[in-house]
Amino acid sequence: MTINPDDLLALALGSLSPQEEARVRAALQQDPEALAQYRADFKALHSLPDALPLAEVPAGAEDRLMARLRAEQAGGRTADAQVPVAAPSPAPVQPTARVWPWRIGGLLALAAAAALFFVLRPAGDPLTRYAAQPGAVTQPLIGADQAQIGQVVRLADGSAYLYLTAAPPSDRVYQLWQIQGTTPVSLGVMDGQGTLVAQAPTGITLAVSVEPPGGSDQPTTTPILVQQL
Repeated sequence: MTINPDDLLALALGSLSPQEEARVRAALQQDPEALAQYRADFKALHSLPDALPLAEVPAGAEDRLMARLRAEQAGGRTADAQVPVAAPSPAPVQPTARVWPWRIGGLLALAAAAALFFVLRPAGDPLTRYAAQPGAVTQPLIGADQAQIGQVVRLADGSAYLYLTAAPPSDRVYQLWQIQGTTPVSLGVMDGQGTLVAQAPTGITLAVSVEPPGGSDQPTTTPILVQQL
């Protein structure tokens, strides 16, 4: 795997800029090992909220966690003693027995990132985050039955974020296509219900089909969406 594991974690957390997300997603399409790792990380990361008990967030917790994370990333220490420091792992964890799937530098960095995402719950899911960017324009995605099945956010840099309201069947994935003339060209398998299209000029026609895990060379089902942006 040649992709920085920190980028995989940031992508799963939704903390990358649109440009960085497009770069990492493009690299994932060329690295099957990294793509498999990312999907495993994404699934594990987003299943954690179900196991977390409800609790009131202490005042100032976000500032303290971010200060600790910055200090650890810089190789320093913080004087704030109110945040407990996790003990270092005594030995490298083997891939077959990992408790945490993300291979990043420092257990505390992972703990802080996970706490920020799951306990502090940063405002806004990816759709909301993209829609709030300057110059963003949101429009509905209309399915084959003329009902709205999602939204697309056109961004000022020429990219677009697509989000489908319903998740794919448990044994299937959404696959995104660009229609060039009458030919569908794969833009990759979507992670769950949303995906960023790095190049989405006005007039581009996109389609979404439901495919087996890993995607297909050509659509194997009638697209649930064909729309010109």
